[in-house]
Amino acid sequence: MDKPVLWNLNWKFYDYFEENLLTEDSDRCSDVNLPHTVKELPLSYFSHQETAMISTYVKLLSVTSRMLENRIILVFDGVMTYFELFVNGQRAGEHKGGYSKSMFDITGLCKEGPNRIVLRVDSHEREDIPPFGYAIDYMTYGGIYRDVWLYCCSQVFVERALIRYDLENKNAILKPELFLDNSGPECSLTADICLKDKEGAIVASYKRCIQATPGKSSIILEPQCVPSPILWDPDTPYLYTVDITLESGGRVLDRHHVRTGFRTVACTPEGLFINNRKIKIMGLNRHQSFPYVGYAMGRRAQEKDADILKNYLNANTVRTSHYMQSEYFLDRCDEIGLLVFSEIPGWGHIGGEEFKKVMMQDVESMILTQYNHPGIFIWSIHINESLDDDELYTRANALAHKLDSSRPTTGVRYITNSHLLEDVYSLNDFTYSDCNPDGTKLFKGRREATGLEYPVPFMITEFSGTAFPTKLWDSADKRTTHARAYARVYSHSNLSKDLLGIIGWCAFDYNTHADYGSGDKICYHGVMDMFRIPKYAAYVLRSQKNPEQEIVMEPTTEFSRGDNKGNRLVSPFMVLTNCDYIEVEMYGKPPVRYYPDNRYIGLEHPPIEIEEEIGVWQDLWQDGSITGYYKGKAVIQKKFLRDSSLHDMEVTADDTRLYGDYTDATRVVCRVTDRVSTTLVYFPGIIQVETNGPIQVIGPSAIPVRGGCAAFWVKTNPQSFSGNAETAEVHIRLTDTPVEKKCVKIDVVKSDMEVG
Repeated sequence: MDKPVLWNLNWKFYDYFEENLLTEDSDRCSDVNLPHTVKELPLSYFSHQETAMISTYVKLLSVTSRMLENRIILVFDGVMTYFELFVNGQRAGEHKGGYSKSMFDITGLCKEGPNRIVLRVDSHEREDIPPFGYAIDYMTYGGIYRDVWLYCCSQVFVERALIRYDLENKNAILKPELFLDNSGPECSLTADICLKDKEGAIVASYKRCIQATPGKSSIILEPQCVPSPILWDPDTPYLYTVDITLESGGRVLDRHHVRTGFRTVACTPEGLFINNRKIKIMGLNRHQSFPYVGYAMGRRAQEKDADILKNYLNANTVRTSHYMQSEYFLDRCDEIGLLVFSEIPGWGHIGGEEFKKVMMQDVESMILTQYNHPGIFIWSIHINESLDDDELYTRANALAHKLDSSRPTTGVRYITNSHLLEDVYSLNDFTYSDCNPDGTKLFKGRREATGLEYPVPFMITEFSGTAFPTKLWDSADKRTTHARAYARVYSHSNLSKDLLGIIGWCAFDYNTHADYGSGDKICYHGVMDMFRIPKYAAYVLRSQKNPEQEIVMEPTTEFSRGDNKGNRLVSPFMVLTNCDYIEVEMYGKPPVRYYPDNRYIGLEHPPIEIEEEIGVWQDLWQDGSITGYYKGKAVIQKKFLRDSSLHDMEVTADDTRLYGDYTDATRVVCRVTDRVSTTLVYFPGIIQVETNGPIQVIGPSAIPVRGGCAAFWVKTNPQSFSGNAETAEVHIRLTDTPVEKKCVKIDVVKSDMEVG
């Protein structure tokens, strides 16, 4: 399948369904572009029932006589939760599950001219579809929240290709499996396989003769040796492209493109090995939700989350809790070397027979859709935190190994002594909590967790967040305790010989149901908030960066004598840094030197604990500073004012170039500071946002400052884009203050995609 049309523009949305909408319009609709949520929500204090509805999406497809000579295919990347597809009033099919792709051949229902495409979308939490049937600790929203693609294909085409291979004696033995879809009689074809490196140079090229039987079929091509390929590794994530061309009688029928990488994966009781190199997992869980629009954020935001996890937070692993996530996110993980623990939808509950049927379909869809991603190192084919169901999970594990023998399987438990039917025992373990702040026990050992007398691969897939809900605007003492929990657990994990590693709960705060969270429909479990603003805990992993690449130093203090519990002192606090040592200057006294704390020796760059005050509370309060040293040189400094006051608002945009011919979006972050650029964490302000040009704010334009920061996303509006490059402006004002108004300029340009 080649040259698709991104079919995201000019849909009509009805927040209800009536039979007459299958054939005619109604005035009660809104014009929308995709991705789309059935209802934008407030940041907090809403009801999950607000998105529970049966809605309708309508779009006209103009079909030419030439298109009717081929096959017309629609692909939906994600529609929450169930939908029926109608073409010209006739039912074309259905799909259950909001996290899996679906494909429909609508050729036989189309006619020359305009064709009415209708989706009847049910976004209720249906008990026959995972993860529903009982309480769940996250929102699923509703709508066509991922992309829709329109293909015009030949009679026979490659629906998907799995680039199977073995690595032998430094060579790759390619054994691609082609999944063909043939609407005609059996035919003989030539499959032309071309492997290209990242510069586009041809590494290997060969042909195979194949037979395409009627209907859907799969064919594993005869092996081909590729000498000495460059291996994909988290530190050097090298990717190849495989171009597949189907030909018949010298005529090209179809082209299909796949990107992949070559590497080996092994999980043993001794650890995780990529290309025989041991890697200790230090990861975070990710929910794919965003403020106001839930799941309905497109490519750029998905890719940015991967960048935040790997390049900013310095995590080496992400778990896709608790469902399959965007291909854009996974693609970016491949590009930057972020390992992925991929998981099927579910949360603690196993439903009836139809539920189990859909769950098995999710296992198949996850593996077939995501197979070519080298970053994925394990399949989680067990409903998150569900109890044992040996019959179901034996079938799921067998299916996973049948579809992919190259990766291990796992299933996430919260109970010990669960029946291990997969390859790796995974446990969510919140042993270290605010009820156990001294950390006399940080997490369960392998034998206690598994109940097995013999060693098996074992990892911890959640810790901390649920036990330490922490807000950006909490006291420094609480935010420090949150960070200390991460530092202690990651350190202990790295020292443990029992563990493959550990994954923290979680990367970002997220919306949830009334059953969970802080009562406002938010779980404040992230090391970042919902807008991806870092809390102190974010700097635990971030400070593990190589200091040759980036110096990191974050003191967990607001430098005040009234913010700590139980004293009138600045200390105790931590400094999360990759410096060799620091010097702290307070009260006008000579600098005092501090070194990394040996209680965190499992970390390459242990935090520094400042436990004793340099002066006394009666001393005259003065400016202070913390200076970080690396290789004997001062490389970073943070200054603190004795009399801090509002001075400025620093504004940064993740991107200053967006595409205007489809909905593209980027984040803008505002930070309120004093005159030495220290964040004013407790400043209670409001920012007001206005836009000029073909862009608009996602969510409200008046945004509260929390934790000294405010952030928002802006998106392009294709209907107001001229088609020529133009500059849009985002004006940001910190209301009722003398701070100068800020302006972010964003270039809006045309993409090279075909959009409709």
